[in-house]
Amino acid sequence: MVEEQAQTSQAKPQAPAQVSDSQKAEKAPAAAADGASKGSDDKKLSNKEMKELKKKEKAAKRAAQKEAIGISPEQQAKNAESKIEKKKSSATNTNLKKQLDQTLIKDQGGKRIPAIFSHLETREQRNASSPSISHIVHPAILSLTLKYSTYKIVGSTPRLKNMLEVFKVVIRDYETPANTTLTRHLTGHLSHQIEYLKTGRPLSISMGNAIRWLKQEISHISIDTKEQQAKETLCEKIDDFIKEKIELSGQVIIENASKHITDGSTILTYGHSEVLEKLFKYCVIEQNKKFNLIVVDSRPLFEGKRLLTNLVNTNYNPDGEGLDSEVESIASSRSIKSQPITHENLKIHYVLINSLSSTILEDVDCVFLGAHAMLSNGRLYSRVGTGLIAMMCHARNIPVLTCCESVKFSDKVQLDSVTTNELADCDDLVQDINSKKPPQKKSFALEQFIKQCEEEKESKNKNNNKGKQQQQKKSSPEPDAQADDSTPLKDWKNISHLNILNIMYDLTPPEYIKKVVTELGALPPSAVPVILREYKNT
Repeated sequence: MVEEQAQTSQAKPQAPAQVSDSQKAEKAPAAAADGASKGSDDKKLSNKEMKELKKKEKAAKRAAQKEAIGISPEQQAKNAESKIEKKKSSATNTNLKKQLDQTLIKDQGGKRIPAIFSHLETREQRNASSPSISHIVHPAILSLTLKYSTYKIVGSTPRLKNMLEVFKVVIRDYETPANTTLTRHLTGHLSHQIEYLKTGRPLSISMGNAIRWLKQEISHISIDTKEQQAKETLCEKIDDFIKEKIELSGQVIIENASKHITDGSTILTYGHSEVLEKLFKYCVIEQNKKFNLIVVDSRPLFEGKRLLTNLVNTNYNPDGEGLDSEVESIASSRSIKSQPITHENLKIHYVLINSLSSTILEDVDCVFLGAHAMLSNGRLYSRVGTGLIAMMCHARNIPVLTCCESVKFSDKVQLDSVTTNELADCDDLVQDINSKKPPQKKSFALEQFIKQCEEEKESKNKNNNKGKQQQQKKSSPEPDAQADDSTPLKDWKNISHLNILNIMYDLTPPEYIKKVVTELGALPPSAVPVILREYKNT
């Protein structure tokens, strides 16, 4: 018994020593809390101090739990420091990767962009997102994107019409997956197609309005509707949209704008607009008017050349009936009198914008301009060079009219052409500088493949090519000098502090525009918000 009491008396003081290491951290904040509660009568703790106390309590509990497992406080401190270092390194690595990616894309191929336009998206940046979703893109969208990027389809209205026609094909070939509904899954499926479509060229304002309308129509379809019936109704609504918002509204605009063209007048236009082309044909064929037309054009797309060729190749019956290219062969076989509209009624002058002098503007009676979009503050967003012509005509008191459908109206407000614009390839302004052909561009993937092949050939035949080049330079130095003189911007990428900018659109203030001709009538630019409100209500 005496031995047992001695053992118990020896064991009693050891127990608190074992517990004290693990429970000291728990008792310390508790004692502090008790002391704080006792002294609360004298001074109340603020919210910040209470949060700090709670944080300390939680940290002490975690430390006690880790100590119970067998992790010492020194190891805990080392683990915490390593975690903080990992977070910092990962954050810096991601930021460095983003910066490197941006610089690689910005300077890819030696292309330099001025700092003021550095926020605009380049073609390489648009193509960066295409490989991730290319496997779910419809073939019709692939071909349309290629046509957009190679400028086979140019203009806001043709791009909108072709997009809606392709959407009809996508909807017809669409099949709803299991355990989903058409109203929910089709919207996401179309979003993937639209994302790939953006890689060719950014969407126009009219295309954005049509996409919002189509998604709204998809959301209105009932869940109980059969899939085939829902697809047929959507295709019918797309046809109705094309007929009402593009074709019929264009006919009304042509009838309203034709009142401003009189016999013997001189009309000036810039670039190519589908509505204006139909307007000039309507005035000659239907109304038998005789007038002069000045087509102003600019590099690198030369859209005015397309308007010129379409007007020159249009034939009509002098009695008042127009003839298409297919009907012309039938008319010749039946000996029907047909002649081009440029024979007597229409005289066309083709001028480049850099040679447009004041002598040409002296005889102009009216100016008709196409539109990419009309903004809610009354400004015209159109092909670059439109603002220059509108300003020159306003200085000479020449009325400027804009033909624009209501589907091209936007509720955006923009004060300059820098914040949002489309950045085209710089090489389009340098290559074939003396030609009058639009740029023939290749696809982005094909360009990368060609570059790879060229680099491989250069690495293999580098020494042989150097010897040949030296012999050619010795034998014929004069042609090289002539080539350098004829193409001063041939090696512009090697010239420091030289940037070439190729933007697609500019902004025209409402003071330079007299009327905006829409399907609702000829209205001033200040009436754009009213038309937008009516368009949203319908």
